[in-house]
Amino acid sequence: MEVKNSLLKNQLPESYLARPTSANEKARAREEQQKAPAAGTAAEGDRVSLSLSARLHTLAYSEAGKAPEVRKDKVEELKARVESGEYAVDSQKIAEKLVQNEVFLARTLNG
Repeated sequence: MEVKNSLLKNQLPESYLARPTSANEKARAREEQQKAPAAGTAAEGDRVSLSLSARLHTLAYSEAGKAPEVRKDKVEELKARVESGEYAVDSQKIAEKLVQNEVFLARTLNG
């Protein structure tokens, strides 16, 4: 399609002006599209950058998938110990494990 009105031509996007109009032009355009790399391929040089939060979420999801099934006998035993007051929380151990997990995650995410 050829736009002869120069005022209108300046207002239309270039992609619209370059659209094929005849059957032959449309067929040629389809052939060129098929030969060109698909959108989103590495040939275009696109990059994806994930935030730290997204990387942590992905890592946690991956690790959770590797975890064994819930052991109901262990859960019931711990419930009974908590209810009876026998279960003592070692805050030092918890703090150490939290720090270990943070160090592990930082090393994993930073390569």
